[in-house]
Amino acid sequence: MTIQKDDTMECSIESLAFGGAGVARVDGMAVFVQGALPGQRVAARVTKAKKRFAEAVVVEVLGRSPHQVDPACPHYGACGGCAMQDLEYGEQLAQKSRQVADTLRRIGRVEPHMLEPIGSPDIYRYRNKMELAFEGQGPRLGLRARLEPGQRGQGRVIDLKTCFLCSEKSLELFHAVRKACRESGIPAYEPASGKGYWRHCIIRHTALDQTMVHLITSGGAAHHEACAALGDRLRLEIPSLTSFVHSSRRSRRTLAFGERVEYVAGQDYILERLERGGDEVRYHISPNAFFQTNTAGASRLFGAALNLGDFRGDETVLDLYCGTGGIGLYLADKVKRVVGYELSEESVDDARTNARLNSIHNCEFHAGSLEKGLYDLESLPRPDVVVCDPPRSGMHDAVVRAILALKPSTVLAVSCDPATLARDVDKLSESYRLVSAQAVDMFPHTHHIETIAVFHKM
Repeated sequence: MTIQKDDTMECSIESLAFGGAGVARVDGMAVFVQGALPGQRVAARVTKAKKRFAEAVVVEVLGRSPHQVDPACPHYGACGGCAMQDLEYGEQLAQKSRQVADTLRRIGRVEPHMLEPIGSPDIYRYRNKMELAFEGQGPRLGLRARLEPGQRGQGRVIDLKTCFLCSEKSLELFHAVRKACRESGIPAYEPASGKGYWRHCIIRHTALDQTMVHLITSGGAAHHEACAALGDRLRLEIPSLTSFVHSSRRSRRTLAFGERVEYVAGQDYILERLERGGDEVRYHISPNAFFQTNTAGASRLFGAALNLGDFRGDETVLDLYCGTGGIGLYLADKVKRVVGYELSEESVDDARTNARLNSIHNCEFHAGSLEKGLYDLESLPRPDVVVCDPPRSGMHDAVVRAILALKPSTVLAVSCDPATLARDVDKLSESYRLVSAQAVDMFPHTHHIETIAVFHKM
């Protein structure tokens, strides 16, 4: 049988591919079926047919999966914030671990020793940060709609009534912000025309019960006073609000990132806490700073790095892409020295502040471009362990070359994308052996998965 576009077929879904499509086998060909769950029997329509695989969408579910559950959220299916609320969490975790293993085999060309996956302590209300978008005259405020197969660009903003990913306090702030922005009579920003004002609202809520509302607007100064007044109003209505920050952005790119701070009420930062055994590590978080969005999950992720590193206490650790010092500071009392490098000067400032906050004296942090090479290799400390937590694109070639030249005995790689991790495995393979890998789920009900991989020098 030759599979062609617009064919309709019946098939059984065997697993989930990375990205969330169900995987079926039809006459020996892999068919990736959007909207299907493992264990389902479906009728599917082919949207793309290639020599070695096909893509399809569900037309009808003919047989329910034994792992299928009813989603908790009334917006599920329309909203793009979640993708697997209708799949039992244990099965989500098993499928994600399988995806990591399959990707390491296919792209990394290794047979990985997979440790038991680590699940999120909370599967609902686990996010400490929500990035919400404004749209329209209203304006609407929420997450973007899930795109239909074949659609490109961004979905419209869904005017959310609730969300099961964030805390109840974050929801309270979300509703208060939307109400105030609507009453302002000021429209949302339109990237196509460059007109309008409200762009994004970022809400953070930490384990220390500190909260931040960060409003990002266009650069038009005519409405800046109205935004400042809105911030003062929020702090009166919700006295527990720790920080209100207004920043502006002139670039038309739709990133939830402020370019210039215009107004601050309360603190210009909030504090987060990660548990570390019977101890804790605290973190100072600035408005644009990156921090893991699942607090309890981050404790498990960093704890896994601590366990897999098997530290003796006399190691020098080189922490690449160190951000605000998250992992390095968590490891600090188990090693001799931590030296971190990060492109963002704001993040490095936060990392240094975090070291002082925790009275940690064996960590130092430096700002600089890793993509242009790690300075003069001769000036770097000779590390026993390199910890590397790169962005989704993976390690830059210059970083890989630096690791190979520095020859640490162990590399701990943390990755948010199995495919780029697998490419890094292949790049390091001339000198390093992949010892083990472990999936750590920081994002229940989504396709995303973190992985920790341990390499030893050969």
